[in-house]
This record gives sequence, structure tokens and C-alpha cells, in this order.
Amino acid sequence: MNKKWFRLDNIGRLYASIANYRDTTMFRLSAVFKEEVDPAILGAALQNVMPRFPYFATHVKRGIFWYYIEENTEIPVPTEERYFPCMHYQVKKKGNFPFRVLYYKRRLSVEFTHIITDGTGGLIFLQTLIREYVRLMKKETATNEELQRPGKDVLADEVEDSFSKYYKKGYPASKKGGKAFHLPYKLLPKGVFHVVTGTVELADIKRLSKEKGVTITEFLIGVYFKTILDRIEKKGYKKRPVVLNVPANLRLLYPSKTMRNFFAPITPMLDPRLGTYSFDEILRYVKNFMEMQVDKKYMDQIISRNVKNERHWILRTFPVFIKDLIMPWIYHFYGERGYTSGFSNVGLVSLGEELEKEVESVHVYPAPSSGNIIKVTCVGFKGKIHITFGKLTLEKELEREFFRNLVEMGMEVMIETNLEG
Repeated sequence: MNKKWFRLDNIGRLYASIANYRDTTMFRLSAVFKEEVDPAILGAALQNVMPRFPYFATHVKRGIFWYYIEENTEIPVPTEERYFPCMHYQVKKKGNFPFRVLYYKRRLSVEFTHIITDGTGGLIFLQTLIREYVRLMKKETATNEELQRPGKDVLADEVEDSFSKYYKKGYPASKKGGKAFHLPYKLLPKGVFHVVTGTVELADIKRLSKEKGVTITEFLIGVYFKTILDRIEKKGYKKRPVVLNVPANLRLLYPSKTMRNFFAPITPMLDPRLGTYSFDEILRYVKNFMEMQVDKKYMDQIISRNVKNERHWILRTFPVFIKDLIMPWIYHFYGERGYTSGFSNVGLVSLGEELEKEVESVHVYPAPSSGNIIKVTCVGFKGKIHITFGKLTLEKELEREFFRNLVEMGMEVMIETNLEG
């Protein structure tokens, strides 16, 4: 039987070669219900939603020159969570899906590899799974139109490589920066991922952001910059540019409906060697930078760089086993080396009034990276913002200072963590 197969986008091809025990490429989206998750109902809901997402009903295959994904005839089964989040998963093992569904008490989690999708695609899957789970839990018999298999035209839109589609041949590529400041913290043992989540009132952050004339994302990025710069000054760390990797959802600029990866890094930078910065100075810089960079012309440059690198004749002619050796080095030297940390705001999630009666909170955890050992994600839901530090270190000074800054600005912060010590 001829199985369906799909090409990976250029980000997916990169992540397929770099995935390892520390750089797992796995990110998490979670929903906490008001009652314990029923594994049997969750399993039935998962099977029901899979036909809606045929590009996720796949497994990663090794080709001669590139990885690709092929139809997976296995049946996905939710498993009870027993280990740390976002940890190693044999994503290239035959029969393994490019995601896993986990449950623990009241929490339902979906962990996706960036080989196959980004936060937007993963969030759509999670929302659909939640809807079907609640429908089965309530024993509703109405057909959910969202679970119908996409038509051919819709499927083509959802599986497209939007990077290649919107690539402009001959367009100048953006330049990569130099080495950024890196946090000098000791790594945790392999297989351990420390997450610390602070929950604050959305109304408080909205109010302060409005007072400062910035967006919520710009405000939180400003607080994070202030936190890192203060740590450098107080601890006497060697001064280098502080660069944040802020993923931008390109679907907001291009008419793309892809469920694959389609994001690009915005890289605001402040250099402590130039002197100290007041918080207002930081916010003014972040606002101006984001307004200039979240622009189609600049994004065209990033797309051009990504696609040109992938299509370079030297890289194209290397077989996969050679790419597996060199791509991790390229990723760290030309990618993570240029970033101090990452900050990603998924935005506000809405499930509708009926579903939100069943779901208490939604969380997002970043994919671990040995090059950027601390990354931050945030998501808004039901009047709260959940800000998560995903860390490959036990050092606590950064998130403590970050949340202390929010408290000093008049916010109440509720802290949760998966690891004490």
C-alpha cells in the first residue's frame, strides 16, 4: 500500500537533524480541567480528532538527503505523565507520532516536536482535542464539524511550506548578529527540565502597558530585559549584547493557513557596555524595534535567508547522516550563539463559554535548548496571564528577579514550579 507522505519545511528539516536528549525540540501546550482527566474518554477523543489532522497522523522518516514525514497507521494512545515536561522523545523512531498526548490528574498536555509544527498549529490541535473530549465527557451526540477531514483544497493550504511559497528569489537575506551574552549557569542533568510559572491578572498588565504606551508583549519583554541587565550589573558578569529571540507568527503578515512551522525571530538587543538603561528607555527601545521589525519587508529578508541556506548546493548534496553531524553545530553557532534567551507570547486563548466552564487554565512550555538554557513563554486565558520560565538549570535568580519586578509594579504573582531545590 502506498502511504501518503509530506515534505518538511526548512525549520522542520533543521530540527529533525538537531533533536537530541537536551535539545529535544519538544514544546508543550496544556489545559488544566476542573475535574480529573478520564484516560478512556481522552483516548476516544484523540482517535476522533486524528482524521482532521492527517499531517500529524504521521511519523518522521529518513530519506537520502532530507527527512520527511509519512502516514502512520498506528493508533495514538494518551499516556500518563511520569517524567519531566518536554523531555526526550524518540521522534524519529518508526511508528512514533510527531507529538504525544499526556495526562496527569486534572492536566491534559500535548507535546509537539518543532519538526512538524509551531505553537499556532499545536494550539489548534489542542483546542480541537479539548472540544471533542468535553463533548464525549458530556455524552453529547451532535456532530462536531471541526472533526471532518479537510477537503483537498484546505488540506493543501494546511500542509504547505509557507517559507518556500513566500520566498522571493533574489531578495537580499538578513544578516546574522555576533555572539550574545549567555547566562553562566550550571546545566541540570540530562532528562531534567525545570519549569516555573507565575500567574498574574491580565487586567493589571493591560493597565500598566497602557500607561507606558506599549503592548503587553512589549511590556513583558521590557521587564525581561531589565531583569537580565540588572543581573549582569549586580553580579559583575562579562558584558556582551543581550539579545532576545522573540518568535513572530508570520500568519499575521502573510495569507497562510499552514499548520506547519511558520514563524521568524525578532531579535531586540540592548548592549550593557553602552551604559545603564532606565525602564522607560528599555520600553521605548523595545516598542520602536518591534514596530520596525514586525514588517513584511524585514520578514521577507528572514524568509530569504532561511530558504537560501536550505537550498545552498553544498547543503543539498550532503546525505542525511552527514547533515545529522553538522546541523547541530550550525544551529548553535549561527543560531543559539546569537541569543541570550527566548521570549514567546502565544497570545490570548479563547475556548468559548461552554468549554471554559470545564477548563481552569492553559499553559505553554518552551522547547529546551542547551544553547539558551532559559526561555520564557506566556499565554493569556480567562483573565490571567501565565508566564513560564523553562530552564535547564536550577539557578533561580532570573525568574525571582523578574517576578519581583512585577510585584514592585503593583501586581500579585502566584508561583508554581515542578522542581524544588
